[in-house]
Amino acid sequence: MSRTNVALVMFALFLSGVSSLSWANEVGEPAGSPGDFVNSLGMKMILVKGKTFDAWTSSLSRHIKMKRAGMQPDSAMALNRPRVPLRVELKDYYLGQFTVTNKMYREFVKATGHRTPEGKLVDFYWASSSGAPWELAGFKADDLPVTGIAQDDIRAFCKWLSKKEGRKYRLATIYEFEYANRAGTDTLFWWGDYPDTRKMNYGVSQIDHPTPVGSYPPNPWGFHDMHGNVWELCNDSGFSIAVGGGFNSPRRLTGADVWANFYDSPPLRLLSMGFRLGCDVSEGRQRPGDLAKPTVLAARPGGPGFPELEITVGDRIDLGPLQSNMSHFMMTDKGTWILRNKRSTDRGKTWQKCTELRQTFCKLRDGTIMGVNELVVNFNPMEGRSEVTVYVSRDDWQTVESFKAPIYIPLAKQFYAVRGLIELEDGRLLMTMYGWMDGDRIREGWPVTAFEHSPPVWIKARVIVVESTDKGKSWRYLSTLSYNPHLGHEAQSESDFIRLPSGRLFAAMRTGIHGYRDPYGRENMDQPLLAAWSADDGKTWSDPERIYVKAEKLITGIFPRVLVTEEGVLAVLRTRPDGSVIFSPDGEGRVWSDEVVIYPPHALKPGLPYHAGMQDMALIGPNTILFVDVVNNSGFPPTAGWHAEGVPITIKKKK
Repeated sequence: MSRTNVALVMFALFLSGVSSLSWANEVGEPAGSPGDFVNSLGMKMILVKGKTFDAWTSSLSRHIKMKRAGMQPDSAMALNRPRVPLRVELKDYYLGQFTVTNKMYREFVKATGHRTPEGKLVDFYWASSSGAPWELAGFKADDLPVTGIAQDDIRAFCKWLSKKEGRKYRLATIYEFEYANRAGTDTLFWWGDYPDTRKMNYGVSQIDHPTPVGSYPPNPWGFHDMHGNVWELCNDSGFSIAVGGGFNSPRRLTGADVWANFYDSPPLRLLSMGFRLGCDVSEGRQRPGDLAKPTVLAARPGGPGFPELEITVGDRIDLGPLQSNMSHFMMTDKGTWILRNKRSTDRGKTWQKCTELRQTFCKLRDGTIMGVNELVVNFNPMEGRSEVTVYVSRDDWQTVESFKAPIYIPLAKQFYAVRGLIELEDGRLLMTMYGWMDGDRIREGWPVTAFEHSPPVWIKARVIVVESTDKGKSWRYLSTLSYNPHLGHEAQSESDFIRLPSGRLFAAMRTGIHGYRDPYGRENMDQPLLAAWSADDGKTWSDPERIYVKAEKLITGIFPRVLVTEEGVLAVLRTRPDGSVIFSPDGEGRVWSDEVVIYPPHALKPGLPYHAGMQDMALIGPNTILFVDVVNNSGFPPTAGWHAEGVPITIKKKK
């Protein structure tokens, strides 16, 4: 492979939880033995007792050498699956407890006159800018990792410190880093197989800059920040390999084996890349400048704190009959409840008929209620033009006007408007839709055996965002929120989104159909509910992320509804296979701490109440949600009418 002017050659990772490799009897002894030392800069260097282990990090140098020799490479590259382990023998070595800090690097610059750091900042949404980290808030503090450095800077730093102390410093190899990172575990992260914002700073943390070293708990061997915060350059037989992920990395670029390859020329300096000191075991003997105690200390060894929630579920409220198995529910600014085609001014005690509330609706800042019909058809892919019906009420949904509005989506074939509709501060309207563009042809057989009318195949869908700058009178394509036809049975479909306290937009999306068995008896396959964020009012979106409650339970579901309480708690309704609401106490979706299950797992058995799985929810108080459950007491298949029941849920942050 020849050198090129492209510094960043590839990102590669292996993020499936294929961690069945057993090496528990062959791991090294826990680090932190009496052989540790503290160097002249106050950094604790931890002794790692090396042994033979199965490495997961793919070696670029090994891959290239085998290819050049005409051999079949024995390591997986890029996104290949499954992970291919490589038996690696490690000798004892030392590794820094933390990455090198700005304070340490400033001492080097002052002593040598070496250039100060500078580089590019590539944020969570892959927008790039340049800057000098020591001039940027969030990057310049003494206890932050030094960033904006490249291979030649690191070599100069190690040469200076080696001469200063009389011991030879170097970068760790990719295998030394992985071995210390895993610390005797066999999972993708030292705590398990899923990233966790309570234990690492990565894209979903939405911090957008490095955190002080030691802001998160150490791994079992005492090393901090080996997942996230900043990429760390390591050595791979002469190649510079960045490992560990950074504060702006999406989930797919995190894990014990995530890496990126960089050429030495030209050097690439990123504001998300730093380094950690290493040295051979022979360099560990005491030197005159060594300190008795470390001065580089963990900033917050317990990790970031998130509020705890106090959740109270009230008694069910009878909301009366419902015309079908779908509930569209909202509370107006005047306190009126609207449930499909009826409205109540006394919180559900009595009801009056009204114009049907469509499932895509929102309250505008001036009190106007707007809705959009669900199905958009007859797009001409060559022109990308069709129309939607918009419903508007300015008197609390007592009278409703409607009009046809043109919509322009290039290459569109068919799109549905389901749930997501918001007004921005500048008056623009954004709406999510799902459907197909011309050329979207990836199909999958319909898995449901419960219904005779099930279609034979399903075209994998995408979620897009359209905008209106004239109060809904016309609409046009803005962005693709998510398109991944290889994830979920349906790819991405029903979605909702909202403005978060931080100003970002948050979207939740369905990927599959839940609560039924496919023709082979499988239930609830890999069809997660997905979350994504936008920092620029919907123009660009982060990689969609799976949602895990307590970083353990994968959340599936359909028909999501999203809202934020007055105290700033983010809530997401997910329906089938069991109706529940999940909560993010920080209001941003960085961590999901609680789940309230409204009804048991979806059952299709005669005699049992059948929950439709097409529920809705809305705020009926500052911190109280009303979950609308649609029930058919005749069981499945239904032989009687549908009934709506409200479940009030009050959420408060513990003081």
